[in-house]
Amino acid sequence: MLPYYAMRQSVPQRRSSAQRLPLELGATARITLALGLIVVLQSVLVRLPHIGFVFEYVDFVLILTVFVGVQPTALRAALVGLTGGLLQDLLWGVLYGASGFTKTLIGYLLAVTSMKFSLDSRITRLLVLSLASVVNTGLFAFFLYFFSSLSSETTFRDVVRIGMLALLGNSLAGLVLFPLGDRWLGKWIAVRSTDEPIAPRAF
Repeated sequence: MLPYYAMRQSVPQRRSSAQRLPLELGATARITLALGLIVVLQSVLVRLPHIGFVFEYVDFVLILTVFVGVQPTALRAALVGLTGGLLQDLLWGVLYGASGFTKTLIGYLLAVTSMKFSLDSRITRLLVLSLASVVNTGLFAFFLYFFSSLSSETTFRDVVRIGMLALLGNSLAGLVLFPLGDRWLGKWIAVRSTDEPIAPRAF
Protein backbone atom coordinates (compact mmCIF):
# COMPACT_ATOMS: atom_id res chain seq x y z
CA MET A 1 0.00 0.00 0.00
CA LEU A 2 1.33 3.42 -0.94
CA PRO A 3 2.31 5.77 1.86
CA TYR A 4 0.11 8.77 2.41
CA TYR A 5 2.66 11.28 1.15
CA ALA A 6 3.14 9.30 -2.11
CA MET A 7 -0.60 9.22 -2.74
CA ARG A 8 -0.85 12.96 -2.03
CA GLN A 9 1.93 13.78 -4.50
CA SER A 10 0.61 11.56 -7.28
CA VAL A 11 -2.80 13.24 -7.51
CA PRO A 12 -1.59 16.75 -8.49
CA GLN A 13 0.80 15.22 -11.01
CA ARG A 14 -2.01 13.37 -12.73
CA ARG A 15 -4.12 16.52 -12.73
CA SER A 16 -1.37 18.63 -14.24
CA SER A 17 -0.68 16.06 -16.93
CA ALA A 18 -4.38 16.01 -17.80
CA GLN A 19 -4.39 19.79 -18.05
CA ARG A 20 -1.48 19.73 -20.48
CA LEU A 21 -3.39 17.61 -23.00
CA PRO A 22 -3.84 19.85 -26.09
CA LEU A 23 -7.26 20.41 -27.60
CA GLU A 24 -6.74 19.74 -31.30
CA LEU A 25 -9.33 21.00 -33.77
CA GLY A 26 -9.60 19.69 -37.31
CA ALA A 27 -9.57 21.79 -40.47
CA THR A 28 -13.37 22.06 -40.75
CA ALA A 29 -13.77 23.08 -37.11
CA ARG A 30 -10.99 25.67 -37.31
CA ILE A 31 -12.31 27.22 -40.52
CA THR A 32 -15.87 27.29 -39.15
CA LEU A 33 -14.68 28.95 -35.96
CA ALA A 34 -12.57 31.46 -37.90
CA LEU A 35 -15.51 32.27 -40.17
CA GLY A 36 -17.82 32.91 -37.24
CA LEU A 37 -15.25 35.08 -35.48
CA ILE A 38 -14.50 37.29 -38.48
CA VAL A 39 -18.19 37.84 -39.23
CA VAL A 40 -18.77 38.92 -35.62
CA LEU A 41 -15.58 40.99 -35.65
CA GLN A 42 -16.57 42.90 -38.76
CA SER A 43 -20.07 43.48 -37.41
CA VAL A 44 -18.50 45.11 -34.34
CA LEU A 45 -15.77 47.08 -36.12
CA VAL A 46 -18.06 48.78 -38.64
CA ARG A 47 -20.15 50.12 -35.76
CA LEU A 48 -17.27 51.74 -33.92
CA PRO A 49 -17.63 55.52 -33.61
CA HIS A 50 -15.30 57.71 -35.71
CA ILE A 51 -13.33 54.81 -37.24
CA GLY A 52 -16.05 52.34 -38.16
CA PHE A 53 -16.31 53.67 -41.73
CA VAL A 54 -12.75 52.47 -42.40
CA PHE A 55 -13.77 48.83 -41.93
CA GLU A 56 -16.60 49.19 -44.43
CA TYR A 57 -13.93 48.74 -47.09
CA VAL A 58 -12.41 45.63 -45.47
CA ASP A 59 -14.09 42.33 -46.29
CA PHE A 60 -12.88 39.75 -43.77
CA VAL A 61 -14.96 36.99 -45.35
CA LEU A 62 -13.37 37.64 -48.74
CA ILE A 63 -9.91 37.50 -47.14
CA LEU A 64 -10.68 34.10 -45.60
CA THR A 65 -12.19 32.90 -48.89
CA VAL A 66 -9.00 33.83 -50.73
CA PHE A 67 -6.86 32.27 -48.00
CA VAL A 68 -8.68 28.96 -48.40
CA GLY A 69 -9.20 29.35 -52.16
CA VAL A 70 -5.51 29.48 -53.08
CA GLN A 71 -5.34 25.86 -51.94
CA PRO A 72 -6.55 23.13 -54.34
CA THR A 73 -9.72 22.41 -52.32
CA ALA A 74 -12.57 23.72 -54.46
CA LEU A 75 -15.47 22.46 -52.34
CA ARG A 76 -14.06 23.88 -49.10
CA ALA A 77 -13.34 27.27 -50.69
CA ALA A 78 -16.81 27.43 -52.25
CA LEU A 79 -18.48 26.54 -48.94
CA VAL A 80 -16.48 29.20 -47.06
CA GLY A 81 -17.48 31.83 -49.62
CA LEU A 82 -21.11 30.71 -49.68
CA THR A 83 -21.57 30.54 -45.90
CA GLY A 84 -19.69 33.75 -45.16
CA GLY A 85 -21.36 35.64 -47.97
CA LEU A 86 -24.86 34.59 -46.92
CA LEU A 87 -24.12 35.61 -43.33
CA GLN A 88 -23.01 39.03 -44.58
CA ASP A 89 -26.18 39.40 -46.66
CA LEU A 90 -28.25 38.47 -43.64
CA LEU A 91 -26.48 40.91 -41.32
CA TRP A 92 -26.18 43.87 -43.71
CA GLY A 93 -29.74 43.57 -45.03
CA VAL A 94 -28.84 44.01 -48.71
CA LEU A 95 -29.83 41.78 -51.63
CA TYR A 96 -29.84 38.33 -50.04
CA GLY A 97 -27.66 35.87 -51.91
CA ALA A 98 -25.62 38.41 -53.88
CA SER A 99 -22.56 38.36 -51.64
CA GLY A 100 -22.92 34.62 -51.13
CA PHE A 101 -22.88 33.96 -54.86
CA THR A 102 -19.96 36.26 -55.65
CA LYS A 103 -17.76 34.82 -52.91
CA THR A 104 -18.72 31.25 -53.81
CA LEU A 105 -17.70 31.92 -57.40
CA ILE A 106 -14.43 33.59 -56.36
CA GLY A 107 -13.50 30.80 -53.94
CA TYR A 108 -14.30 28.06 -56.42
CA LEU A 109 -12.44 29.65 -59.33
CA LEU A 110 -9.39 30.32 -57.16
CA ALA A 111 -9.29 26.72 -55.95
CA VAL A 112 -9.65 25.37 -59.49
CA THR A 113 -6.88 27.69 -60.69
CA SER A 114 -4.64 26.63 -57.81
CA MET A 115 -4.88 23.05 -59.07
CA LYS A 116 -2.95 24.20 -62.15
CA PHE A 117 -0.74 26.92 -60.70
CA SER A 118 0.79 27.56 -57.31
CA LEU A 119 -0.96 30.57 -55.77
CA ASP A 120 -0.20 30.08 -52.09
CA SER A 121 3.03 32.05 -51.64
CA ARG A 122 2.83 35.18 -49.49
CA ILE A 123 3.30 37.62 -52.36
CA THR A 124 0.98 35.78 -54.75
CA ARG A 125 -1.81 35.64 -52.19
CA LEU A 126 -1.76 39.42 -51.79
CA LEU A 127 -1.91 39.89 -55.56
CA VAL A 128 -4.80 37.43 -55.77
CA LEU A 129 -6.58 39.22 -52.91
CA SER A 130 -6.25 42.56 -54.70
CA LEU A 131 -7.76 41.12 -57.87
CA ALA A 132 -10.50 39.33 -55.92
CA SER A 133 -11.43 42.60 -54.16
CA VAL A 134 -12.05 44.35 -57.48
CA VAL A 135 -13.95 41.38 -58.93
CA ASN A 136 -16.07 41.04 -55.79
CA THR A 137 -17.03 44.73 -55.88
CA GLY A 138 -17.87 44.61 -59.59
CA LEU A 139 -19.98 41.45 -59.36
CA PHE A 140 -21.80 42.67 -56.27
CA ALA A 141 -22.62 46.01 -57.94
CA PHE A 142 -23.81 44.15 -61.06
CA PHE A 143 -26.22 42.00 -59.05
CA LEU A 144 -27.58 45.04 -57.25
CA TYR A 145 -28.09 46.78 -60.60
CA PHE A 146 -29.61 43.70 -62.26
CA PHE A 147 -32.18 43.24 -59.48
CA SER A 148 -32.89 46.99 -59.27
CA SER A 149 -31.41 47.23 -55.77
CA LEU A 150 -28.69 49.71 -56.69
CA SER A 151 -29.34 53.34 -55.85
CA SER A 152 -30.17 55.46 -58.88
CA GLU A 153 -27.63 58.03 -57.71
CA THR A 154 -24.75 55.49 -57.86
CA THR A 155 -22.54 56.00 -60.91
CA PHE A 156 -19.85 53.87 -62.51
CA ARG A 157 -17.26 56.19 -60.98
CA ASP A 158 -18.65 55.42 -57.53
CA VAL A 159 -18.32 51.68 -58.16
CA VAL A 160 -14.71 52.12 -59.30
CA ARG A 161 -13.90 54.25 -56.26
CA ILE A 162 -15.38 51.67 -53.89
CA GLY A 163 -13.48 48.92 -55.69
CA MET A 164 -10.17 50.75 -55.30
CA LEU A 165 -10.84 51.43 -51.62
CA ALA A 166 -11.75 47.76 -51.11
CA LEU A 167 -8.53 46.77 -52.86
CA LEU A 168 -6.51 48.97 -50.52
CA GLY A 169 -8.37 47.98 -47.36
CA ASN A 170 -8.32 44.24 -48.04
CA SER A 171 -4.66 44.28 -49.06
CA LEU A 172 -3.61 46.02 -45.84
CA ALA A 173 -5.77 43.69 -43.76
CA GLY A 174 -4.36 40.70 -45.65
CA LEU A 175 -0.84 41.68 -44.61
CA VAL A 176 -1.92 41.10 -41.01
CA LEU A 177 -4.47 38.31 -41.34
CA PHE A 178 -2.66 36.00 -43.75
CA PRO A 179 0.27 35.38 -41.35
CA LEU A 180 -2.24 34.75 -38.56
CA GLY A 181 -4.06 32.31 -40.80
CA ASP A 182 -0.79 30.54 -41.59
CA ARG A 183 -0.15 29.99 -37.89
CA TRP A 184 -3.65 28.82 -37.00
CA LEU A 185 -4.98 27.25 -40.21
CA GLY A 186 -2.07 26.75 -42.58
CA LYS A 187 -0.85 23.33 -41.53
CA TRP A 188 -4.43 22.06 -41.37
CA ILE A 189 -5.67 22.97 -44.84
CA ALA A 190 -2.60 22.34 -46.99
CA VAL A 191 1.18 22.38 -47.15
CA ARG A 192 2.36 25.91 -47.75
CA SER A 193 4.73 26.69 -50.60
CA THR A 194 7.73 28.99 -50.44
CA ASP A 195 7.90 32.48 -51.89
CA GLU A 196 8.74 31.28 -55.37
CA PRO A 197 7.21 32.75 -58.54
CA ILE A 198 4.01 31.26 -59.88
CA ALA A 199 4.91 27.85 -61.23
CA PRO A 200 2.90 25.04 -62.85
CA ARG A 201 1.51 22.62 -60.29
CA ALA A 202 0.05 19.77 -62.38
CA PHE A 203 -1.47 19.96 -65.84
